[in-house]
Amino acid sequence: MSGLCDRCNERSSHIVNIAHLPELSAVAHLAYRQVCSPCYDDLLAEAGDAAEEQVDDRRAEPRYKVSMKARVEGNAANFEAFSDEMLVEEISPAGLRLHTARELEPGAVLKIVVPAHEFEATVLVDVVWAEAGLRSVGVKLTEPSETWKLLCEQYEPDE
Repeated sequence: MSGLCDRCNERSSHIVNIAHLPELSAVAHLAYRQVCSPCYDDLLAEAGDAAEEQVDDRRAEPRYKVSMKARVEGNAANFEAFSDEMLVEEISPAGLRLHTARELEPGAVLKIVVPAHEFEATVLVDVVWAEAGLRSVGVKLTEPSETWKLLCEQYEPDE
């Protein structure tokens, strides 16, 4: 297939559709869909670097085990709108981890409401992994929240 590369804007006789390649999920935010082979190689290297940084970043802050119900609204991977109650199992100053049967994609924007703590925020799906038939979803807050910071402090273990 020939065409124009979204990244370098050069015509190429070999264009790769990278829109849904899992190995490039770390650079999906760049929104490239059709790229030439050299750009694919560059993006693959960049995705590897970003994945290493992401693992380091995610584990850099403290995490607290919790068990709280939250209402989560958004669109599943098949673009079906949903509004489900989910269980939040872990929180950190930048986000949380919850379980769902829904198929969610990294980069999806969700709304989360934790009624018990009068908290509501827009979150971004960061990582999804499967555990015993359910999906664990790590999400990040899209903007800092004083309410969330106070909630994390409540669950901080006494030393």
